[in-house]
Amino acid sequence: MNPEICLRPAQADDASCLAALAIQVWLHTYTTDGVRPALANYVLTQFTPQRFEHCINNTRHRVIVAEQGEHLLGYALLDFDSYQPAVPHTSTELQNLYVLPRFARQGIGSALLHACANAAQDQAADATYWLSVNSQNHNALAFYASHQFEQYGTLFFDLDSVRYANQILATV
Repeated sequence: MNPEICLRPAQADDASCLAALAIQVWLHTYTTDGVRPALANYVLTQFTPQRFEHCINNTRHRVIVAEQGEHLLGYALLDFDSYQPAVPHTSTELQNLYVLPRFARQGIGSALLHACANAAQDQAADATYWLSVNSQNHNALAFYASHQFEQYGTLFFDLDSVRYANQILATV
């Protein structure tokens, strides 16, 4: 990772930047055929400054940001109370790990994963956590496989009567 990039806990004044970053990464990843109303409505309701403020101020969550100077490049969002039956050995979920596309493959995602393991261990004395990845997101699946995540099952994300398969992955 570039030595100018630092990781730190998110602060309330990061909320707007986190919302913009999340929208940009999500749209870049999932609007391969363009933007339709369901996709636009999803990002505009799910990735809001208010949602990020709530997560930052709630002990159930941990938001870790990667920044360079005053610019956010990526973030990870953990939920410490998210039980997944397919992964009964942990209740910690990595809800998002997003890095701006132009900063991909610079070690930021790996550093955020390491910080997530540390945060999970601090919270639950266990560095394990689970996540879900769209089955068509081959870059993310390869990234997690390279970090020894294993598939534990499948769940489905429903959006505007379209069902998307997601792989449930977890650390061992």
